[in-house]
Formats: sequence, structure tokens, C-alpha cells
Amino acid sequence: MAQQQQQWFFSTGGERYGPVGFDYLLELAQVGRLDPRNDLVWSTSLNDWEPAGEVAGLFERRAVRKEDASLDGANSLAQTGDFTVTPIPKAHFPGTGRVGYVMGAAVMPLLLIAGWQFAMPFMLPYVPEAYAGYLPLVVWPLAGLLALASQVKRFHNLGMTGWWFLGFAVPFLNLWLGYRCLACPGGYGERRKLDGIGKLLAVLYWAAVIGGLGLVGAALVGSFGELKDSGLIQDVTRQFEELRKSAVPER
Repeated sequence: MAQQQQQWFFSTGGERYGPVGFDYLLELAQVGRLDPRNDLVWSTSLNDWEPAGEVAGLFERRAVRKEDASLDGANSLAQTGDFTVTPIPKAHFPGTGRVGYVMGAAVMPLLLIAGWQFAMPFMLPYVPEAYAGYLPLVVWPLAGLLALASQVKRFHNLGMTGWWFLGFAVPFLNLWLGYRCLACPGGYGERRKLDGIGKLLAVLYWAAVIGGLGLVGAALVGSFGELKDSGLIQDVTRQFEELRKSAVPER
């Protein structure tokens, strides 16, 4: 009875739906629209999302009775695909999605900075001369707070804690976080599955990252070659050798 009274959510085909009643899940299971291994379900009685086949009573085998033709009818409908499932609104994930994240973390801060630069000549006559030099700096903390708020909300949208923004200061970890923020759909921390747009964005993102790292590597190799040709490395090496010899007494 507890299952019947609870609200349930389910994830199928990369999308999450709910809340629905347990009877609705049973109907989906009977007509083959709920995969026991690949689709996930959740309710307040569960600690985490679980495969549908592990929920008690959802896929239990039942004895087939002659007077019960509903299951046979459901199986035939599942084979032909000629049936209608009541549409359920997509579950809403908190925070900021991919488009909102790009707007809040990049586009809006840049527009704010550009607008401030445009407005400063009109404001300078009304600002005391002692503070006029600080006027261009006012916009940068505002733009930074806007970008930070968008970043924290994006992590919440992905099912992560907002403190992950500190990870952008860690090399290579920041590349992984950038991938999640730009490519992954809402609720990715729970579903662990990319949608079509996410897959395209992931390919573009990692291609840009690999290309950028390649350019940086090529620049470093070229700079090292220029230093070697200039003789600076040989001079530094010779000076260290002279210091070593002067520090070690001759026997």
C-alpha cells in the first residue's frame, strides 16, 4: 500500500518524467515501455535512483489466467507499438541550463563591461576627481559576481555542489568541469547520460581542447628551440658548471 501512495519518477530514453503513481509504472512495465535494466525509477522511499527491475512488485511474474486477457492485449500492443501513453511533463531541474549558463557566465558579463565603458564618459563629470580613477574598476566585481552566480547555479543544475567552482583553479580538472558545464544536460549527476545536443557539444568541446593543447605544445617547443639557438641555455649551463667547480675544492 505504501508504494501506491507514493509519488514516483522514472527515467527512460535519456529523459526524466514524473511524478506519477505506481499503477502508471505498472502499466508501462506491462506494455514494454519500461526497461527493467536500463530505465531508472525513484521515490522518497529509495535512497537513490534504481533500475526499474529492482523495485519490488514492478516486474514480478504473475500467473496467467484465462479470464485475464489484459496482459496478452498489452503484449500485442507493445509488439505493434500501436498504443498511447499519457504524456507527462518533464521534470524540472533547479539551477541554470546550458544556454542560461553561457549567457550568465560569458555573454552578460561582457555586455555589462562593454556598457559600462560606453557609459563612463557620461558619468565622469558627476564623479569627484579623487574617485574618478576607480570608476573603470567598479564593473569588474559586478561582472565577476554575475559569472560566479551563473557557475554555481549551473553546478546545481547538473546535480553537483556549487563549491565545484573552486575546481576551475586546478589544471586539467578545469577541463573536465568545463565539459560538464557546456555539454551535459540538467540532472546529469543523476542520469549520467548525454542527449543529442550534449553529444555534439562534447565533440566540439574536446576537439577545441585538444587543438588548443596542441597549439600550446607547439608554441612551447618553438620557444625552446629559439632559446637553444640563441645560446642562452648554453650560457646558463656553463655558469652553473663554473659555480659547481668553484664550490667543490680541488683535491
